[in-house]
Amino acid sequence: MAVIKSQATKMQNMLDEFQVTDDQSLALVADKIKNVKTLAKAVDEQKKKFTDPANAILKEAREKFDPIIKQCKNAEIVLKQRAGAYMQKKDDERRAEEARIAARVEKGTMKEETAMRKMEAMPEVQTTVRTDQGAGLRMSKRRVAVIESPDQVPDEYWVIDEVRVRRDALERDKNGEPQIPGVMIREEASISSV
Repeated sequence: MAVIKSQATKMQNMLDEFQVTDDQSLALVADKIKNVKTLAKAVDEQKKKFTDPANAILKEAREKFDPIIKQCKNAEIVLKQRAGAYMQKKDDERRAEEARIAARVEKGTMKEETAMRKMEAMPEVQTTVRTDQGAGLRMSKRRVAVIESPDQVPDEYWVIDEVRVRRDALERDKNGEPQIPGVMIREEASISSV
């Protein structure tokens, strides 16, 4: 490990000092990149001596335990859905009864005082449940936005699929087809070692 650290320090020093200022220094870049890649490969091989056994242990643990963890998470989701459906049903029933009583008051078939007593006598819908073992459930409500008519959503909320645009634009350029409006093909230089 000390040898690798020493080589990494030398590499960093070379990087701090080395500048490409002429054709001769440009030619040296290829050799320096080759040396850097060789060092990276050596470091990676040393690292694998530690990580390969650890990864094998992790893989075995995941194979054994992940399916059971997945089952547990699924069971939790199903139980919460069932509890939520029951609690929502009770809430809906209470609201329907309140609406029925309010409608009778409006029709004049029930006095307001009687309606108030009936509403006060109705059991509260439980939003929190606790057990003797300390477990609990809480139903909370939050407002969520749901897209019901995507064709009516303004353009400003749509996201461009850049991967598809790039792929199709390059294909059109290759085949000599008209380009996608708003897209242009340009060349960018990149350097790779050979």
